[in-house]
Amino acid sequence: MKKLFLPLVALLLSMNVAFAQDAPASPWTHGGNVGFNMAQSHFDNWAPGGQDNINFLGLAKYDINYKNGNHKWDNNIDLQLGYSYYNLDKKPIKTDDRIYASSLYGYNVSNEKWFVTANLTFQSQFVNGYNYASGDTVTRISGFMAPGYFTLGLGVQWVPNEHFKVNFAPLTAKMTYVNDQRLADDGAFGVKKAEYELDENGEPVIDSLGNKNLLKHGEKIRWELGAQLTAEFNYEIVKNVTFSSKLIAFYNYLGGNENALGEKYTCPVDFDWDNALIMKVNDWLSCNITARLVYDEDIAPLSHVEGTTFRQFKEVMSIGISYKIP
Repeated sequence: MKKLFLPLVALLLSMNVAFAQDAPASPWTHGGNVGFNMAQSHFDNWAPGGQDNINFLGLAKYDINYKNGNHKWDNNIDLQLGYSYYNLDKKPIKTDDRIYASSLYGYNVSNEKWFVTANLTFQSQFVNGYNYASGDTVTRISGFMAPGYFTLGLGVQWVPNEHFKVNFAPLTAKMTYVNDQRLADDGAFGVKKAEYELDENGEPVIDSLGNKNLLKHGEKIRWELGAQLTAEFNYEIVKNVTFSSKLIAFYNYLGGNENALGEKYTCPVDFDWDNALIMKVNDWLSCNITARLVYDEDIAPLSHVEGTTFRQFKEVMSIGISYKIP
């Protein structure tokens, strides 16, 4: 019996290996990472001066992709939320906040390098934002779905190699949604502002309570039709050091002649350029440096900003725990 048992086991193992080799590969691939970063500073009789603080940053990125024959379907989500506490008895200061998701269908038309595409994106934030630089932590200037951006575009994608790809959608519909009537009345994020009764001098009529006489609320939704370009680059510079960059540019065919300040557009194209340098120390520890540059003349500068610049810039450096999701 023992003489039969060992050959039988060997036969079953060999059959299992053979079937495993013949089994077709799944058309689905997926992966991503989650991270939690923290920084802390404490000062006690420190002559140069300083402020105790604790910083937290949570992030998650995940991709789910499908590839079968000439068809591909790429999906990704990018979530980030960070706070800085200077005084635990007071409201924390938000340092990072992002919800970004995209879904792209592509049909191969030439050598796995050119694809006809349909692309859907969504972008917003988790929590309220305030003009911290002015000291106002009560009046919010943004929030979840205030704004929220949706785009749907038809175009072509060029993928010359695994590190770089460009999607150009000359027919792109963009919707901006502001889920806050006060912000919509102010015309925030490019929506049409409220209409008020005006006197003979063109100034708003003020009632006995000091309020403007409202004729029509501002619109919460703004539609645009234009062209969108999305360029993405991802490259491992040296082992465990990766640089990634994404540039999104949008031009509105239906845009008016005036920007958020009522002046003539100096640059009618909106830019959103996101860069990240990720340095892995080991499987759990990483250092991240991110920089994001935004230019959009439909968004008025914050009240404390001098001049009329529409440039927005943010840089974050953090060290913390990172876990790769298979």
